[in-house]
Amino acid sequence: MAAATKHVFAIKILDRLPGLFKPNRYLYYCARCKWSFVVNDGRSGVITAMDDNGNYLPHDEAQKRVATFALGPCPALQVLNVELGPIQTSSNGTESSDHIRRFQPRANQLLRDWAC
Repeated sequence: MAAATKHVFAIKILDRLPGLFKPNRYLYYCARCKWSFVVNDGRSGVITAMDDNGNYLPHDEAQKRVATFALGPCPALQVLNVELGPIQTSSNGTESSDHIRRFQPRANQLLRDWAC
């Protein structure tokens, strides 16, 4: 599940910082949530979160975004992290839940539909 909730990045090579042995800077842009990060910003390995206009974010917000950089979760996929509430059976025998249940076909149904 953790691999499914990671950011999906498009990576752009930016300029090289002035000086000898300085690394290239990279812009990481998540295609799902539209968040941007600059890697190697100032020193090697430094990750900086950016807003939509390319400006630095305030410290608190930047820390929250950078914490999701490597392993996620991507905020566009937060719906996958929501746990379903307990299923309750009503008096007429139908099941109900606190959250909306999505239809998920079983593997044998998919194979049967695909073979036709």
